[in-house]
Amino acid sequence: MQLSDFKTYVKYDFKRTDKDTEIVQAYNDMINWVSLQMPHSGYKYQSYINTTVKVEDYPIPTNAIHVIHPIKLIIGSGSSDSGYPMEQISKQEYDLIEPNPNRSSPSSGRPQKYTIYNRCILLTPLPDLATYIIELNWARRKTTLSADADLHELGSEWDEVLKWGTLERLYAGLEGYRDWETDRKST
Repeated sequence: MQLSDFKTYVKYDFKRTDKDTEIVQAYNDMINWVSLQMPHSGYKYQSYINTTVKVEDYPIPTNAIHVIHPIKLIIGSGSSDSGYPMEQISKQEYDLIEPNPNRSSPSSGRPQKYTIYNRCILLTPLPDLATYIIELNWARRKTTLSADADLHELGSEWDEVLKWGTLERLYAGLEGYRDWETDRKST
């Protein structure tokens, strides 16, 4: 459903024609909320990152909001070569194993473990070959809708959920939300 159609769809229940900006903001907020709650649906991507000898950190894509673990190390030059899932460790564990990975002659080998820190994948041991590939599954940030012809990427089965979530946000934001069940019990 195009953004212009969605605004009309919401206005059937909202009954306000002067709040397009608020509707669009609430709609984008709902799409973002759904994408964070269900990062595996509609937003999942796979990336391959080539390693560099004795380099510890590899950036995560800038529009990633969620890394799907574990990360896999591929041994070879193509995504179809064999490999294995690496063990995820905490940053504290990583710092114990690699106290100074930027030293002039760090130890290296086939990476077995990783951590995520500062939007980067940190490997240990540091790669001893430039022929390894890191396979990363991730969920991306949703695209903010603004033009009337824009479409959300979740699919039409989400329209009703997005509509009612948008309405709830609108009513709460305009202080027009009322708990009808509580009001009914108090009368």
